[in-house]
Amino acid sequence: MAARAVRNAWCLGLTLTAGLGGSWALADEQPGVPPKTAGLDLLTQGDKQADGGKSSEAEILYQQAMEKLLPGIRQLPFKVTVKRDVTPRGQIRDVMLKEIDEDSSPEEFRADELAMKAFGLLPLDFDYKERLMTLLTEQIGAFYDPKTDTMHLILEPEETLKKKPGFFAKLFGATGGFDKENSKTVIAHELTHALADQHYDLHALSKSIKHDDDREMALSALIEGEATLVMMAAQSKDWEGKATAELPSEALGQTMNMMAPMLRVMGGAQIGSVPPIMSEPLLFPYLQGMVFCARLTNAEGWPGIDTAYHNIPLSTEQILHPEKYRDQPDPPTEIDLGALAAPDGWKERTRNVMGEMQIGILLKNQKASKTAAAGWDGDRFALFESPDGKLGIVWRSTWDSEADAREFFNAYAKYQKSRFGGDDVTPDSTVITREKDGFGYSLEVRGPDVVAVEGFAKDDLARLAQAAWNAKLSPKVADPVAPPQE
Repeated sequence: MAARAVRNAWCLGLTLTAGLGGSWALADEQPGVPPKTAGLDLLTQGDKQADGGKSSEAEILYQQAMEKLLPGIRQLPFKVTVKRDVTPRGQIRDVMLKEIDEDSSPEEFRADELAMKAFGLLPLDFDYKERLMTLLTEQIGAFYDPKTDTMHLILEPEETLKKKPGFFAKLFGATGGFDKENSKTVIAHELTHALADQHYDLHALSKSIKHDDDREMALSALIEGEATLVMMAAQSKDWEGKATAELPSEALGQTMNMMAPMLRVMGGAQIGSVPPIMSEPLLFPYLQGMVFCARLTNAEGWPGIDTAYHNIPLSTEQILHPEKYRDQPDPPTEIDLGALAAPDGWKERTRNVMGEMQIGILLKNQKASKTAAAGWDGDRFALFESPDGKLGIVWRSTWDSEADAREFFNAYAKYQKSRFGGDDVTPDSTVITREKDGFGYSLEVRGPDVVAVEGFAKDDLARLAQAAWNAKLSPKVADPVAPPQE
């Protein structure tokens, strides 16, 4: 559901103040001069241009410098030059609309929106596309497009440059006006995406994931986490990358957990006002992805991230609990709901995966939300729509243990009651049924599995629930999405 928005915004919230269009070439090699020395010299030259009011010239030099410096951090060479373009802030909306239209059909985009509304993650009258466009227009400061191999910098209007930077910009060092350090930070982040794309084909990786937003969010966390970690190395002038690779992931995780509540408040007017299902998936790849990548570099150095591109994380569970990716691998269970006979007139709109991260958002108002979402082992839902626009869900989830399934059952039962009314769950409850406005809602736990059927006539609940219980659960597999060969 929300993963499509993340896929269309490779770089979030980094404020860039100036730029030039066109493409640019790798800085000429200087015989006998080490790349680090040449790169640092180019940074110095760029600073002089910036101090003289020549911001565009400064950015060209910063980009040439980072081409020499980033391979030393990331331990990967650039293979080809990187195309570059500049998009005025006022045109970002059109760019994002074009990206969405190319990435998904209107029917697919609408199905994602309806799924969020069916689960109660968005109000039924919420204009998702309009709010998404406004959010992305505010937050995106630069982005790399792997479909065109192009780095897009954002040209801010003159009046914006005079304003104080927002939280994200401050987070990455911006002070207002043309900020030399922030410009270097943005360029380092985006060129890291370009570097990864040249070696691992980011667009092909993303396209290889079908109808599994949770898995796609995990891939985004790897991509953005890598770029954020490299960016941190550049910020701290750790040009060999050794100190950054050794930053304890546990300490980074604690810091990110402390910062997370502030981001929705201080990250801008739009990100602070949209529902959590829109804001949190945008933050997740940067914050949790960075912690995940730090766990990899703590264990293997930067080659640990290369290994991850050849064996990409398969779920947000593995991002949230890195030990389930590397130390004690726990790939998700695949669930095939099979044929589901919809009631007369109803149409199936989409099937997808919620995953631990989005279930955590779903249960956010429940006191046990974090622990109730943990223990996830796999899920799949099917979304249906009636001729008059009513929405129905058939959802099967499987958990690591019966205790984990029971914990989720209890938490989701409370969530259902908050939406549809009805009885509280009791300690020995295994089936809960509710009714609202003539439509039925059921929830059942059996061993390590839970089935929810919502929004249909009561006579259809048992039939659809039984179909979900008949779903096929595939054995866990180590690598169902094979990355392209270098």
